Amino acid sequence: MQTDEQLRARPKRDRIRAYLGDAAMEQQEFEQTTSEQQVPKEPVDVVTVVLWMVQELQAQAWIKMGLWKDPVTDQLVTDLAQAKIAIDGVAALVEVVRPHLSDEQRREMERLLTDLRLNFVQRSSTG
Repeated sequence: MQTDEQLRARPKRDRIRAYLGDAAMEQQEFEQTTSEQQVPKEPVDVVTVVLWMVQELQAQAWIKMGLWKDPVTDQLVTDLAQAKIAIDGVAALVEVVRPHLSDEQRREMERLLTDLRLNFVQRSSTG
């Protein structure tokens, strides 16, 4: 164990590593790097956040329909009740932001919803 005086003589990074240990220091560096990467450069509008949520929910719908592998288990898992909730969530969010979308974005959202719903019906009738 080093004395306080010996620790103070070291560069700050080395002092933290000596105090916390290598694993804790690596975790701290990872968290700092991650949080720095996630800081938006400019304010994010709510429509953008809602569209991000649509993307997340549509991914969950595909996963829960068993059409995409679950990233956690790396397996195809089917849970149609959860898929329906995700699809209904996508539909509700799209309806909320519809007035704020361009014509192209509206068409894209409609295609997405149609694809999700058709695949859900198909999976429901075969499963």
